[in-house]
Amino acid sequence: MKLLRRHKSVLLALGIYWPFLFWLTHIPVPALARQSGMSDKSMHVLAYFALAFLVWFAISPYEKVRWRKIKVWLVIVAVVLYGVADELIQGRVGRSADVMDFMADLFGVLLAMGVLSVFGFWSALLIVSAVFIFVLSDVSRLMTLSQYAVYATAFHFTAYTAITLIWIQWLERFSRFVCGKAGWLMASLAAPAGLLLAVKAAAPIWDRPFNVFDFAIAGFGICAAIVVSWAVFKFSRRDSAFSE
Repeated sequence: MKLLRRHKSVLLALGIYWPFLFWLTHIPVPALARQSGMSDKSMHVLAYFALAFLVWFAISPYEKVRWRKIKVWLVIVAVVLYGVADELIQGRVGRSADVMDFMADLFGVLLAMGVLSVFGFWSALLIVSAVFIFVLSDVSRLMTLSQYAVYATAFHFTAYTAITLIWIQWLERFSRFVCGKAGWLMASLAAPAGLLLAVKAAAPIWDRPFNVFDFAIAGFGICAAIVVSWAVFKFSRRDSAFSE
């Protein structure tokens, strides 16, 4: 069976993420995790949320979760059993097995499957990306630590570039509601710029400082993604959003 582009992309992402997650949970707790300011349980929820998301779309890249289908439960069982094995193996490599960690893993899996039962691929990917950006920007302290300033800058550029590209892909599915070039431009800018403003506006709640340079870098990433997308659509057959 020939794999389409989305399926290939998800399989590649899963092939990178799952081994990385296994490695991360079987080494001494990294200093990065200790300095993040996030609880261990929150990180488990996020990690297994992402894992279940990728596993589902690796199996069914074009379907929502339908609870009556056996493959939904097979995915849940497979990821949950991996979580059990992960905790048991940790007890043998110098890290403690924790029932509450497993419960956090389970919650992350069920939360992901719940989201995927409501939203399709692009909508779900948009929501997941926005949540991760918000968590890493405001809930975590990593973006505020001086020793990680370069990584914070890279994060702001890549994260907002990526979510803008995802948003534009989502928008293309509803291009009939976008009229003309100005309408496409405003629509493309709306969600990523709104997320950026929301993240920065919420930063004081978690006692996070406002960094003008990172804000500008994120804005540049948004603009770069829009310009590149406009050029691709303009010089390809996918130019419906530009018709007057």
